[in-house]
Amino acid sequence: MQIPKIGDVKRFSFGEMTSNDNGKTSGTSVAGLYIIFIGGACFLLGCIDKLWISKSIDVITQAITFTLIGATLLGVKNVMNGKKPAATETVEPAVKDQAINS
Repeated sequence: MQIPKIGDVKRFSFGEMTSNDNGKTSGTSVAGLYIIFIGGACFLLGCIDKLWISKSIDVITQAITFTLIGATLLGVKNVMNGKKPAATETVEPAVKDQAINS
């Protein structure tokens, strides 16, 4: 009995990254991606502000904190899926008897 292939690990997919194990879109993963994108943009703008405008590091510090919050939200999905019990493989009785007798 061959276990079906769930996903192609050689190909990146945002759909798989933002989905739960049941195939539905995870709200925490999507929110995490949005927050990481916004935090990255704020970090870039804070660096521009630090270099040429107000010379303050406050925007950069807050952008790093904001991005860490987004990364935490994105990581929550992986931690929660890891706590679920592992799937057990069921073997039909006839196949089990053949495996024992051979």
